Amino acid sequence: MNKERVYGYVRLSRDEDDEKNSLTNQKQILYDYAKSKNYKIIEIFEDDNISGMTFDREGLNKLKEVVELKKADIILVKDLSRIGRHKAYSALFLEYLRENNVKLISVTENIDSLNENDDILIGFKQILNEQYAKDISRKIRAGFKQKQKDGFVIIPPFGYIKNTTTKQIEIFEECADIVRLIYKLYIDGYGSKKIAQYLNERQYHTPAWYHKKLYNKIYHPGKEWIGGEVWSDRTIQRIISNDAYIGVLRCGVSTRSVIYKFKKDLPEEEHIIHENFYPPIINKETWVLAQKIRENRTNNNVRASCNSKIHRYAGLLKCKNCGASFVAKKRDGYVEYVCNGYHRFGKNVCSSHRINEIELDDMIYQYLIRLKEVAEDNLSKIDVFIKEWNYKKRDYSRKIEELKLNIIELKNEAKEYAKQLAKKIINEELFMELIKDNEKEIELLNEQIKTLQEMKQINDNAKLGIQHSIDMLNNIINDKKLSNAHLQMLISKILIAEDENGMLDIEIILNMPFKHHLLLNNTFTQESDT
Repeated sequence: MNKERVYGYVRLSRDEDDEKNSLTNQKQILYDYAKSKNYKIIEIFEDDNISGMTFDREGLNKLKEVVELKKADIILVKDLSRIGRHKAYSALFLEYLRENNVKLISVTENIDSLNENDDILIGFKQILNEQYAKDISRKIRAGFKQKQKDGFVIIPPFGYIKNTTTKQIEIFEECADIVRLIYKLYIDGYGSKKIAQYLNERQYHTPAWYHKKLYNKIYHPGKEWIGGEVWSDRTIQRIISNDAYIGVLRCGVSTRSVIYKFKKDLPEEEHIIHENFYPPIINKETWVLAQKIRENRTNNNVRASCNSKIHRYAGLLKCKNCGASFVAKKRDGYVEYVCNGYHRFGKNVCSSHRINEIELDDMIYQYLIRLKEVAEDNLSKIDVFIKEWNYKKRDYSRKIEELKLNIIELKNEAKEYAKQLAKKIINEELFMELIKDNEKEIELLNEQIKTLQEMKQINDNAKLGIQHSIDMLNNIINDKKLSNAHLQMLISKILIAEDENGMLDIEIILNMPFKHHLLLNNTFTQESDT
């Protein structure tokens, strides 16, 4: 019997279910070879159902421990692909064995890793092995893609369940009620953390809990069951942003390499979208409003503590003097909003202009009454308006293209400024001033393009839109209470400036869809004493 210390290694991948590559068959091949060479195999390490593109495997790691302890002279494998299919990692592993003076023998390929004459063959085999893995990866991705195009769903989102008999996706009311509650709280002014706290305090079960209950699966296999019973702000945000709740199945939002395991988000235009796939849990108006609120909070960095709701005007108030947002402060039992430029940096940046919430409510309330009167007047002239809009629409495309060309010219100007700075034709201070002006012009042009694009969408349903908006204004006025939902639905932003006499100039900018429904050409402005 040969005195070399011999170990074996076998591996079976997910895609290899044929008999010739079974672990039993691989082991038999190694035992037969060892017998022919008068070797005694001490132990055979194995990895079952694991890809050859990863080198963090239990069996392979045990084999490395034996090598590290200088207990092995020879390692037997059926073929080189058992070690792995990643060309670079396989080469590194073979080099690691050589450094430890361990011979790897590929039995069916008659390859000896310590034989220099086999180096070219080893390199060729490694290329073929990796190419095989890539081919399998492409086939798997193609299969996934086809299932996405077919609208194939294994496990539906939280709030839905798959009928085991009909295979149809149905609303699971127990969970759907939680989804509806989350949207209601969010629109009412609760932040994501506050909603999570609300649900935890009332012991509502989480999506992870229902996932385990319904499917006997944990959300993230291989990880400990941590936090499965606790709502988090991230879970709330995922539910708020998920358009499945208005019936949309959205597939292909990201791609994951089957080989290298990295994940990459895909642009929205590459998503595979199936409209009206799920029965809606949330109506579209509510969902759109929630997205508007989410975007506003994100863009304006609006936050609330776990113990309070987000203030109703947070994110809507902007200072026309310095461009900062207004921040809410509680004083003597009422809420007031102060320019954040002044609040953070003092009079060097802006003046101390402020306005309290009661004044804002009264101003907005009066504004809505005037708005309704204008809308009712427009309703009586709707036919003339529609004719005028249809005439203007022909010119919008040309104007949009002109504005886009202007933006390109401005961007080229910015590049020219950078060249002048590099050549020291202009100093850094002048460069920053020019770039700031340039960016403001580009932002203004982008806003004009957005306005024109939205105007193009106006159609013959304008009359219904105006009537719907008038009805909504009537409801708000009659309630005599402005909710967070009302403000977010109607208003894009409120611009506040202070003149040299200490007077506040307040401009209300309506959300464009609502403004179009009312067929308004201009915003209203109102002056107020500080």
